[in-house]
This record gives sequence, structure tokens and C-alpha cells, in this order.
Amino acid sequence: MAVSVKRKLPVHPSFLLLLGWFILMRDLAGFFIFVGVVLTHELGHYFVAKKLGYRLDSFFLAPYGVSLNYKESVFEAGDEVKIAIAGPLVNFSLSFVAIALWWIFPATYSFTYTFVTQSFLLGLFNLLPCYPLDGGRIVVGLLSGKMERKKSVALVTTLNFVFSFLCFVCFVISCIVSFNPTFAIATCFLLAGAVQGKREGRYALATVFKKKNKNFSKPLVLTVNSSVTLGEVLKKIQVNKFTIFYCIFANGKVRILDEQTLLDFALVFSYTATLEEIFSSNFLRGKV
Repeated sequence: MAVSVKRKLPVHPSFLLLLGWFILMRDLAGFFIFVGVVLTHELGHYFVAKKLGYRLDSFFLAPYGVSLNYKESVFEAGDEVKIAIAGPLVNFSLSFVAIALWWIFPATYSFTYTFVTQSFLLGLFNLLPCYPLDGGRIVVGLLSGKMERKKSVALVTTLNFVFSFLCFVCFVISCIVSFNPTFAIATCFLLAGAVQGKREGRYALATVFKKKNKNFSKPLVLTVNSSVTLGEVLKKIQVNKFTIFYCIFANGKVRILDEQTLLDFALVFSYTATLEEIFSSNFLRGKV
């Protein structure tokens, strides 16, 4: 759940749990290093998103990073992949640079080891194919070009349950071997991500007419037969693209339908009404 930047402390609840653990372990230095790790991770997202034309709206701290929310509610599929992969790449790059410094300046090992470990592990964790982790967003971005975004999110979200179960098992084992609450926090976060993914799927159609996009974006153009129902057409509208339909009639005539026109139809006609019936109705005479 995102918290507006207007609040004094925009944090995810699980981040506070992690802070509590660092305090309990008397390792505030490790906590501040971790904050530095997640900030550098998110700077990668930020600069790539800015380069692609997206504007930052709000942010909140979470154990997997500093989640940035943009004024645009959705990204183009290709942009989402580029933005998502930027964070882990920054983590890995900085880790390898620090490791290289160990060979040149061995003295740096003692005060960069924790940073390297945390940065590398954060990058790996974010590459899990779970939503809303970076790995999940990469998969969603790749699948969005082949299916509706809400379906791709739902598909990737199912993996949250698999990995949350594995994290829970690791937590149970750690209670016996060497206690590590990080697995418990990861379990809670992945389960929360599954809920978030479902919420996005439910809101997909509701927000489709309130899209915000970049100055230049490629629309999704589809051809439909006039015998198709209004409900079937509405299901084809994607949240991350503006959709234009070319409705082809039996006599060869073609009508162009945009999303606003379909919204007007949805306010008047039943979802079971065909496009043929809608265009032949008295409602549209003199309007199209």
C-alpha cells in the first residue's frame, strides 16, 4: 500500500518490522547501510523512468526497495521492463565495483562487505518472478504484449504463493538452525503482493478511461466483426495502451471506435448487445 509523500514517514509496515529487527540486534549501522542500498536501487528505476518521460508522483519505503509511484498509472510494456530491470542492475554493478576495489585497496573490504552483501541480495530478491517485485514486473511487461495486463498480473501473482511458501519454510528452518526473521518479512510481503495483484486486476477496467500516458505512445489497433458483443469489446481494452477498434460490417463498411465512444455505449446498451445492434439503433442516428 503506497503512502503519499505528504505524510512525514511514508513507509510500508513491513519496513518498520525490519527496522525493529535491526534495533533488536543492535545493528543500526547495518540498517543505515541497508537504507543506502535500497536508495541506490531505486535511483536506477528513477533515472531510467525519467529518461523515458515518466514523472515521479510519490514514494514509500519497503524492505525490497523505495517504491516509486508515477503520475502515469501504467507504463508501456517495453518501458516497464526497462524501468524494472534498472534497479537490480544498479545493485549488481555497485557490488562488482566494490568487490573490484577489494583487490586494489584491500582495506575497503572491512567497511564495504555489508554493503556488497545487502546490495547483491536485494538485487537477487527483486528478480524473483513475483508481483510487484522487479522480476514480476519484467515478466508482466513481457507478457503484456501478448495478453491483457490484468491477466499477465494474475498469472505472475500466482508465483507469489509459491515463493511465500518457500520463504515460510526457510523461516521455520531458521528458527531451528539460526533465527532469521527476514524470511518471515519476505513471506508477509509476497502474500501482500498477491493481494495487490488481484486488486490491480479488479481495477483494470474501471481505470481504463482514466489513463495518463506519455506525449507519444503507440495505440493498440484491433479489428472486430460487427457481430461481436459490447462486453467482448470492452474486455479487449488494455490499461497500458489506448485501444482503437475498426468495426467491420457484413457489407464491408468500416466504423472506427475509440474508448470514449465505447464508454458512451456502455452507459446506454447492455453488454450482450452486438455492435451491429448498437449501430442500427435509434440512439446513434445522427451521432455517428
